Amino acid sequence: MKFPFKKSVTAISLAIFALALQAQQAASTAPATQSSGTAQLPSVEIRGQSPGGYAPNQASAATKTDTPLMLTPASVQVIPRAVFEDKQAMTLPDAVNGHVSGVTARTGGGTLYDNFVIRGFAGSGFGDAYRNGLYNRQDIYDISNIEQIEVLKGPAAVLYGRIEPGGLINYVTKKPQDERYFSVQQQFGTYHQQRTSVDATGPIDDAKTVLYRINGAYTDNESFRDWVGNQRTFIAPSLTWRPNRDFEATLELERKRDNFQADYGIPAVGAGIAPIPITRNLSDGPLRQNIENTLVAFDWSYRISPQWQIKQRYQKQDWTFNAQQVLAGSLQANNRTLNRNMMLSKQDVRTQAMNLDLTGTVNMGGIKHKLLLGVDQFDAETLAFQLFTAAPTIDIYSPVYGRINWQALAQNSNFYRKENWTGIYLQDQISIGDKFQVVVGGRKDSVKTGATSSPVSMAAAQAARIERSDDQFSPRLGVLYQIDSLKSVYASYTESFAGNNGVRANGSPFEPQKAHQYEVGLKFASADGRANATVSLFDLTRDNLLTADLANPGFQILAGEARSQGLEIDVAGQVTQRLKLLATYAYTDARFTRNNDGLAGNRLDNAPVHQGSLWGSYRWSDALTLGLGGVAVSERQGNPQNNFQLAGYGRVDAMVSYLQRMGQHRVTWQLNINDLFDTAYFANASAGRNAIPGAPRTVLASVKYEY
Repeated sequence: MKFPFKKSVTAISLAIFALALQAQQAASTAPATQSSGTAQLPSVEIRGQSPGGYAPNQASAATKTDTPLMLTPASVQVIPRAVFEDKQAMTLPDAVNGHVSGVTARTGGGTLYDNFVIRGFAGSGFGDAYRNGLYNRQDIYDISNIEQIEVLKGPAAVLYGRIEPGGLINYVTKKPQDERYFSVQQQFGTYHQQRTSVDATGPIDDAKTVLYRINGAYTDNESFRDWVGNQRTFIAPSLTWRPNRDFEATLELERKRDNFQADYGIPAVGAGIAPIPITRNLSDGPLRQNIENTLVAFDWSYRISPQWQIKQRYQKQDWTFNAQQVLAGSLQANNRTLNRNMMLSKQDVRTQAMNLDLTGTVNMGGIKHKLLLGVDQFDAETLAFQLFTAAPTIDIYSPVYGRINWQALAQNSNFYRKENWTGIYLQDQISIGDKFQVVVGGRKDSVKTGATSSPVSMAAAQAARIERSDDQFSPRLGVLYQIDSLKSVYASYTESFAGNNGVRANGSPFEPQKAHQYEVGLKFASADGRANATVSLFDLTRDNLLTADLANPGFQILAGEARSQGLEIDVAGQVTQRLKLLATYAYTDARFTRNNDGLAGNRLDNAPVHQGSLWGSYRWSDALTLGLGGVAVSERQGNPQNNFQLAGYGRVDAMVSYLQRMGQHRVTWQLNINDLFDTAYFANASAGRNAIPGAPRTVLASVKYEY
């Protein structure tokens, strides 16, 4: 099926925006409503949570509507800003790790994008996070303008199209507010970590129809690892226009520059990790890579009537990477000589994403229907140039540095990729009486992709590109029964699809990977709405994986399959007047179930069978708050071959903060100690047979002024 609207989605949405703008200008002007939430579009508002709470009761990721989590037949967890402020998280992985069951962030390995393992399945390698519901490929996100993080478990293709089956991370940015607020925070800690961040918001005019917000941060962090670090400058101004109660538009800009060295970790020896100091870096001195990123985003919403609303989001991003790197390779047979490669590279990635949603409610025969009709589009173009060759080897036990001859670079590669995803989706949330909620949805996607490389030139690579097309239908069904106002039970079935690279022996392209999931669960809420819990059981299968073509050696076929089954428990919220709590547990059995490469029965890498966390924040007095918690992770496989392992570990973190009030001014002094007992562990495995060490005991102090 080909979509007739494919090349005109943006034009149509702009036309609708113009009509909506005319409609609101014609309407009588009414005072703008004041919002206590952090975003003005209903799909991302945070309503009904106490300031500093751990348990928001709504998220946009699961349904793209303002449905309470208790009435959503899916496992979706929300990490509010209060959590990562208490933990002093500086990165998106820090904000997610240990706060959601079955989810871990992958670090190191030369990773240029924040990447996550969800329910045993790793991300695409291009980065997994969504920004306000739009795919934001290839980025390392800054935490300073993030209001909350939403984690939707399982396949989510019906709303988001081509996606990895484990789930998605959606982060919601801070929006301008109609009450003035200003804060500045200085953080500093072990290994020369320092970060300054600023947040300012308020109205520009007396009528509060034009609002502004500016978030900015400067980070200069080193590491316990030799030469590893990052220097970042980030600024994110935004403007919101609210001429009346029905119309709202927001314009956002983000500008970010990173100057960092990637970390390739420590190589495996046999089934374990080489016994060398965890500080040792096997690159070659303080070589730095540079990323520059500019993002422009625009969204608007118009309430057509009390029952119907239209809204659109658009974002455009330019991402540039420049690198001079020495890359870790394989370990030779003597288990001490490490092969390395050296590379000069430049990569430009340009992306655009948009969606247009119409939502409304209809009552028919006593049954309420909450309808969603939407279209979305994602375009990406990647141009990458590399000069590379083998670098001098290095002895991992007695390294000698400074033997790199950059003039020896001889081989070059020009890589070009272009892709377009377009989808149309329909969802109906059906309320039958006061007890039953049924979600039925379907989506049709059309995807065009193509990539190639050439040693001759970029023009030659572009000319050699062969485009392939995939069409896919993805259904969704969920049923929820509300036992009472504090308990509900749900069941769901979802599907998703993702791309496959390469061709068959006959030269034809591969069909997409596919996944499907069955899930059942229980949801609980406290009477005051300040705490909630979710218990879920899931069975997730991913098939159409590439594996060896036994009839045609050197080629592949779609005969691979992997399966993840498990139990997850998440508890969050205010359990007493003074105690806030986060508790998670996940049992995940993720394995290859069918494979021609000898992997059948092997566990998926970086997927622990058991992982859990506990974090409590206790308000000792109006001024003093204490925090204590820990993370426990069982043994993990380091690669799909399962020929080396990362040992399980337990880590304890602590926090103390002191608040001084001076009228409307507040000063917060805070001290966090991560890995309180200095436990040695490896955070995750990276590409090949390498492991990334976890940071030893780290002390992080801060002072924050608010007005």
